[in-house]
Amino acid sequence: MSVPIRPVLVIYSHGRNPPLNPAPDLKYDIRSIPNPPKALRDTSDGRSKRIREHLLSEPKFSQKLELVEKDIRIRMDTMIAEITAKSQGIGGEEEAEAQTQTQAQAQAQITTPSNQEATHLNEEHSDTEDARRSTNEVLLRVGCNCALGHHRSVAFVCELAQRPWPRDWHVEVIHRDLEKKRSGGVRVKQKASWKDRGKRWSEHNSNHDTDMHFD
Repeated sequence: MSVPIRPVLVIYSHGRNPPLNPAPDLKYDIRSIPNPPKALRDTSDGRSKRIREHLLSEPKFSQKLELVEKDIRIRMDTMIAEITAKSQGIGGEEEAEAQTQTQAQAQAQITTPSNQEATHLNEEHSDTEDARRSTNEVLLRVGCNCALGHHRSVAFVCELAQRPWPRDWHVEVIHRDLEKKRSGGVRVKQKASWKDRGKRWSEHNSNHDTDMHFD
């Protein structure tokens, strides 16, 4: 009896650091796609319709979507074919084993009728195993990263999830870094630090010039 295949596609948006752990089966860097205007980024994240429409107008964005969709379909088809072949092999072995067990049980019932209870327990165990093997999940994990995981990768994953995937696929979206605070504060601190260094360097040179004496 063939085991149903359940393809599961999980797509992650995330920032560049840290990388996804465990590593995804497929990963894509979206940073080559131009960022949306700052005015849009300041008020919305990548789930925004305005940001997604802006990015869809970028040829690089649309081309990347088509490329990634193609890669996913090829990889999923390969994984399904592999697990189907494996299941068929296991199914053949199990069928032969089941036939052997049936013959042995029939012989045992002829010689010892009391083995009927043991046969019933074996059937219950077999039913439990069949329930556990009722589905074969094929899991494909795809990671899409931009700089911070707030805009480009989020919009990309949202659009990717809406591609015309086969109806029997289960598609799940995870925005890993969307709820993290924006790093604007960090950048401001970095700029302030650089400015402070420049100021101290300027003051050092000024003091050095003052201390110089010419004879």
